[in-house]
Amino acid sequence: MSAETLVVLNPASAGGRTLRRWPEAAAVLGAAGIEFDVHHTTAPGDATVAVRTGLRGGARRVVAVGGDGTLNEVVNGFFDEGGQPLGSGVSLGLIPSGTGGDFRRAAGIPAGAAEAARALAGGATRRIDAGVIEYGGGGRRHFINVADCGIGGEVVARVNRSRFKSGGARGSAVFLWQSLRTLLSYGGRPVRVVADGRSIERDVRSVVVANGRYFGGGMQIAPRAELDDGRFDVIIVAATGRTRALTGIPALYRGEHLGRAEVELLQAQEVRIDALDAPLLFDVEGEQVGATPATLRCLPGAIELCVAGGW
Repeated sequence: MSAETLVVLNPASAGGRTLRRWPEAAAVLGAAGIEFDVHHTTAPGDATVAVRTGLRGGARRVVAVGGDGTLNEVVNGFFDEGGQPLGSGVSLGLIPSGTGGDFRRAAGIPAGAAEAARALAGGATRRIDAGVIEYGGGGRRHFINVADCGIGGEVVARVNRSRFKSGGARGSAVFLWQSLRTLLSYGGRPVRVVADGRSIERDVRSVVVANGRYFGGGMQIAPRAELDDGRFDVIIVAATGRTRALTGIPALYRGEHLGRAEVELLQAQEVRIDALDAPLLFDVEGEQVGATPATLRCLPGAIELCVAGGW
């Protein structure tokens, strides 16, 4: 490759609006003197392959242009096929556009394409943690925001099938609508959670392993989580009746749910989740990926993130 910055753009993200917004961001980067190559993704997994190829070819910065799913594929490209980091001194940038936008909220990255590009051009970076999940069947996936199993995996599977999936406010509404629908049909599931050696068995609706604070299109599931503290916030949501589950949703958006009796917060560097009945599906940054049993490990300081100067 010729440029030190590789832009990985998902032209299908946000119903095609990402591609239409890109020239504005590209102009900002060009005006700042940043030379870049652009790779347009063509299929699931393509972004990961492109990033690995770019890093092996000398790229020093990779910029994801798209939603949380595109960002996750790009993050996975920072690790080789065996899970080892690729390169050193390489940074990750984000120009967000997509359905959820949950990571950019946690990282304080502007929502607008031009504004995010200006922040990226400012050159400020910060080391943040990543996570890796190894799940049933031998699969592995890295992430920098949230992985959860239970109702979240079911919701994401429904959202990704929805013909109304889109970005912005509509995207958040889709997540909320599918969450409500799933709550009405999803009962408790027995699991064992082992967090840094502490074992807990519960009938749960969800087990959330959070590096960032938000998931599901703006739900503040882990209001105390920090991207760079070297540990996960683990939120276990016990099974309850439908009425209590539904009435808890406003508190979830405000990040005020941790005081509810059915919610338990742990902090850990390694988490093992085993279903004691049928396997639970995982939601990994907006994509349905794998199922229990799974082990999740925090990787402190694994990613150098391009950030807005004030974060």
